[in-house]
Amino acid sequence: MDIPQVRHGFADVGDVRVFYRETGPADGVPVLLLHGFPSASHQYRRLMDALGGRHRLIAPDYPGFGHTETPDGFTYTFDRLADVIEGFVTELGLSRFVLYAFDFGGPVGFRLATRHPAWIAGLIVQNANAYEEGLSEQARETIQAPAEALGPLFTLPVTRGQYEGGAEDPALVAPDGWTLDQHFLDLPGRKEAQLALALDYRSNVALYPRWQAWLREHRPPALIVWGRHDPFFPEPGAHAYLRDLPDAELHVLDTGHFALEEKLPEIAPLIAGFLDRHAGLRIAVIGGTGNLGGAVAREAARRGHQVSVLSSADVDVRDPEAIRAAVSGHDAVVAAVKGADKLVPAAAAALIEARVGRLVFVGGGGSLLGPDGRRFVDAPDFPGQYRQTALDQAEALDILRRDGSDVDWSYASPPPVHLVPGERTGGYRAVAQEEPVVDEHGESRCSVGDFASAVVDALESGAFVRQRFTVAGTTRA
Repeated sequence: MDIPQVRHGFADVGDVRVFYRETGPADGVPVLLLHGFPSASHQYRRLMDALGGRHRLIAPDYPGFGHTETPDGFTYTFDRLADVIEGFVTELGLSRFVLYAFDFGGPVGFRLATRHPAWIAGLIVQNANAYEEGLSEQARETIQAPAEALGPLFTLPVTRGQYEGGAEDPALVAPDGWTLDQHFLDLPGRKEAQLALALDYRSNVALYPRWQAWLREHRPPALIVWGRHDPFFPEPGAHAYLRDLPDAELHVLDTGHFALEEKLPEIAPLIAGFLDRHAGLRIAVIGGTGNLGGAVAREAARRGHQVSVLSSADVDVRDPEAIRAAVSGHDAVVAAVKGADKLVPAAAAALIEARVGRLVFVGGGGSLLGPDGRRFVDAPDFPGQYRQTALDQAEALDILRRDGSDVDWSYASPPPVHLVPGERTGGYRAVAQEEPVVDEHGESRCSVGDFASAVVDALESGAFVRQRFTVAGTTRA
């Protein structure tokens, strides 16, 4: 039996102690589980048991919910909840994750997504509304209600009704969820916190157009699972996502708001299948047995991407048909090739002809411009043993710029001199420019690990399309 261990702990985000649950393997793209009202991370306990054997799942409690501890005077707005969860993500070192948004997880999660698009590897939406037609009349009345009318919202009958309302078989809904929710609601200061958030909910409706624009622009892989009998967020809110995410998977189930409580056996396999298909990029690294290509392959695998390492024995980089066959089924290609007889520019031309889609071409720094406006490779003191390689890499860049309109290419240039051995430090900058990036000492210096990280960053974020970017450390490597 594969029953995962679930770890529990706190992360300090400023003066807030964020409680969270975590399970699953340390590698791989994690899933950030954002809970709803009036619940907390405990609502995901059964899902974590179901999927934690294969996937890393992380579920925090917001300020004002569950076991998270907040200081006196904390301001309860959805912006502040997002601030704290943003800090939590940073504290845990998450650079890319699948976002699971349920109920309040929508307003919190979409704020994170619009602030940090590169963080979002995929989107799972479960009764988290972002469209006007997804608001029932009851929801609209609640959002517009004055403070004095909202008191009953925090009582046991309403808490229980959110769980059982709309359920096809209420006997499948355990009483533990609403009982624990009410326990937390009855703690000192919690009803005041929830009242402040209820009054702030209209700020979310005002942001719907911005969230929809983000969905249209970034088109994250998405799974939409909806309880059709939700009294607050009715079924039209689920179908509305398809306007902006036409490729999303949509599943509407005969249950209510807390769909996982009753329909976990149906929903968990949908999530597992979605994560297997979309949690990581499928990356082919041509030249992945070399120094830089190998570093990129290792970094991509460390982040949970599916990596195919291709050597010269696997693919002839001069042959577009051979390239097309070798990288078929991959989301992106990294090319880190070197060789005599104009191999590098020939590879650039062949990759363009093969129309590989997303490409990061690992080039050289010799074609960067020095202080005098000349390319480093053209300077008299440029090392002779590297000149032809640098000229070949510069020619490859010219080919990409001239002929690469059918390929979403990026050309990655390391520092012109000081690309040094070393692991990833995280202290680096990647910029689309023709001059080297310099550190606080005026030097352009970068470890191989940081350069590889910048290449994978570009793949994950979709940055620097049809641009050359260059990388250097912000501190001494």
